[in-house]
Amino acid sequence: MEILGSLILSVTHSILFYGKEIGISMILFTILGNVILYYILSKKNKIINKKGFVLLIPIVLISITYFIYANTTLQILNIFALLILNIIMYSIVVGEKNNALVMHLYSALEIAKNTIEDYLEVIKYSNKKVKEHIKIGKNLDDNKIKKVGMSLLIVLGVCLIVVILLASADSIFAGIFSNIGNAFSKINIGTFILRIGIIIVVYFLILSYILNLQKKIEFKVKKQKKANEKYLLTIKLLLVALNVIYLVFCFIQVQSLFAKANLNENFNYAEYAKAGFFQLMFVSFINLIIILISDKYNVNKEKSIKILNLFLVIFTCIIAISSMYRMHMYEMEYGLTYLRIFVYIILATEIISFVPIIIHIFNEKFDFIKWCFIILICIYCGINYINIEKIIVNNNINRKTSKQPIDYNYIHYIASADSYDILEEKLKNENLSQGETLFLKRILLDININSKDMNWQEFNISKWNLLKKNIDIEKLNEEVEELEIEAMEQNSTSSYKCIYNEKVSENERYYVKETNTATGSSEWEIIKYDEERNHMNTITVSSASKIKFFENGLGFIEEPTSIYCEKSNLLVTHDSGKTFSKIVFDDGKFTLSNSQGKNWSECYDYYYLPTLEADGTLTVLVSGGYGGGYNQGKTRAKYISKDNGYSWEFVGEIYTK
Repeated sequence: MEILGSLILSVTHSILFYGKEIGISMILFTILGNVILYYILSKKNKIINKKGFVLLIPIVLISITYFIYANTTLQILNIFALLILNIIMYSIVVGEKNNALVMHLYSALEIAKNTIEDYLEVIKYSNKKVKEHIKIGKNLDDNKIKKVGMSLLIVLGVCLIVVILLASADSIFAGIFSNIGNAFSKINIGTFILRIGIIIVVYFLILSYILNLQKKIEFKVKKQKKANEKYLLTIKLLLVALNVIYLVFCFIQVQSLFAKANLNENFNYAEYAKAGFFQLMFVSFINLIIILISDKYNVNKEKSIKILNLFLVIFTCIIAISSMYRMHMYEMEYGLTYLRIFVYIILATEIISFVPIIIHIFNEKFDFIKWCFIILICIYCGINYINIEKIIVNNNINRKTSKQPIDYNYIHYIASADSYDILEEKLKNENLSQGETLFLKRILLDININSKDMNWQEFNISKWNLLKKNIDIEKLNEEVEELEIEAMEQNSTSSYKCIYNEKVSENERYYVKETNTATGSSEWEIIKYDEERNHMNTITVSSASKIKFFENGLGFIEEPTSIYCEKSNLLVTHDSGKTFSKIVFDDGKFTLSNSQGKNWSECYDYYYLPTLEADGTLTVLVSGGYGGGYNQGKTRAKYISKDNGYSWEFVGEIYTK
């Protein structure tokens, strides 16, 4: 039962997730996985505490977000959240009803650790079950097995002969089997082996998890020793000292930050905030730990320690609010990011969590860990449904009070179909600069490209709504290309100018700009404009060099070897300019001129950029120098290539006009 369930889940995992983005597949796998686990545990009578299934609510809610939203940041975090919640849920389900939540959390940690460590035991278990089934099979009548085997061989043999004869008689019928053969030939062996390997690993992990859920985990609860007076005195002194320090600090915070008193006009709030919000956040966490430790060792339940803890809670909340306010000032100046918004959420969660902690300080029987856990889950589920990406993008592109420019690179990095409408609306603003328009259209283009191909496993409502807009991606791509080239040309300087700009096909356009110059040399940046607008290479060539591209990544550089252009090399690329190599031409024969005893390479040593004939033939002409050179420039050596520049053939000498 465990083996079959693990096998079903591992194969389903591969079908839903291998080589695909996560979409509706997550909720499907969550439902199937929990149905199989529930069935196995119920059949084994291991379900003890059904209250644990309450955690199915946040698990399902988080799984559904993959179906609704498209942002990848939370999707990555949610994978770990779902794993943790599932492990905790089943540790509660198979655990004792009377156990406190902290015991279930310890149990979940132990189950997770054992799941990874017990791989050898799982392999042995699988071998054992396989051997048991083999033994059952051996009990069958050997004669019957032989008869079945012989029958199958005869049937297969006759059918094979008939299929071969029919295939030779009918080409359409034969095509069916040729298509089957072609399908097998297209299988990538490396990818196939990797996929099988992942299925095996997932199978053993799931099986190990199921087996560990059925084991009883026992913890020895140590009795808390009575704290002696010296520790209580230390705790009291620490709490008094911290409360005094925080009283002074909070007074300053109220004056400087909230009241904005005693500060000069040139005070930079953003920089002041930047220097402090993380430190204050860590201080608040340290205070939380001190409160819990002091409460734990207050075995005599002294009111003085409780009151000091209460004041520490109040001061910690003020510090947390101060940290949030500092973050707000910094965010108003520089914009929101995931990190900054998570700081808000973490500090807000901490402040809310102090409510059950305060109750626990005055009522030790109150299970504050359970309520803190509930608060954490509720807030985490909440942030999954408020569309954080949309909030961040909207905050950044519509920020009016800041002197800092909008960080379009960050928006480009995080933007998905979730925030498409906001970006599209921003593009309608008539006051946008050319640069802002270019940035926005780049972002919209990339979002469309990432959303255009979607398997059923990847189905997502945000992407689906974008697809329904029927955006013309090719037209948008052309608009981006034109804006980028126009921006480059407008920004041209003596050290930044256009060297080459040509659209060689519908999907290929090349732009080469000069980014640096030196005596006799020049640095070129090669950019290919396709759907991804790739920066291909930065190459240093002699200043008098020329470049030319053709379709499918083919390109050439005519590079003189000196400033006098007496000789040149011809470089070729087949990968759109990522790499270049020098072409080595074989010597030809003198048919129209007299070399007067000179070698071929002494006469013909300047190679020009090739031309493309109508039949696809590439032609390269060679002279004795750019100004004439050999034979006063009356003749040229002619080479051709019929395989896109991979090999060259000498044709003969020709007269020049």
